[in-house]
Amino acid sequence: MKLHRFIGEYDLSKKEVEIIDHKIIKQIRAVLRLEKGDIIILSDGKGNDARVTLFNITSDKITGTVDKIPARTTLAGKTVNLYLAILKKENFELAVQKAVECGVSKIIPVITERTIKTGLNILRLEKIILEASEQCGQNIVPTLSPILDFKDAIVSALGDKIIFHLNSPEYQARKNINEVSIFVGPEGGFTEREIKEAKTAGFTAASLGVLTLRGETAAIVATYRAVHAI
Repeated sequence: MKLHRFIGEYDLSKKEVEIIDHKIIKQIRAVLRLEKGDIIILSDGKGNDARVTLFNITSDKITGTVDKIPARTTLAGKTVNLYLAILKKENFELAVQKAVECGVSKIIPVITERTIKTGLNILRLEKIILEASEQCGQNIVPTLSPILDFKDAIVSALGDKIIFHLNSPEYQARKNINEVSIFVGPEGGFTEREIKEAKTAGFTAASLGVLTLRGETAAIVATYRAVHAI
């Protein structure tokens, strides 16, 4: 039986924990209809998880006993930073959601020469990230960074630095590295000038094969391959 999972600012170091977030209380009481004795998973979003046995459920507060789960490292033991050009419509939100499910560590929105849409609903994106983390079992919630322009983005990138460009050798993820920063472009991809700037800054240009992928598809595929080194 799958245990329902919630992420929040919980102190899981004690024997008991309280849930006072009214949205989560409503989810537990009215939607899931959980009762005294039922078990859920709580996470503090910083790598700590616990099984919690509910023993007091009211409309204002839920209390449970804590059974800590041994801490685990980040997925695949690797930090994957996704630098993603802002995409049109809801495509950026879709890419973010699926990148979280693939195991991304950090998401950095980027404005490039071909970027059309430049604004984002940050609160909505943070909610999407949190819900995707709960759904897929991420025990460390990926962070969403402020929007950067391309020049600042390439300067901030850490670890193995990859920029995706169709006319390049196919990406071969390296297994024995601790951190990788991957750059995925907007509709139309990166310009040749941007590719040149990235290479000058120490990036490797790579492709995801011979097919032309939509921005959101490329972000999902690239993240999965980087996280799982395939």
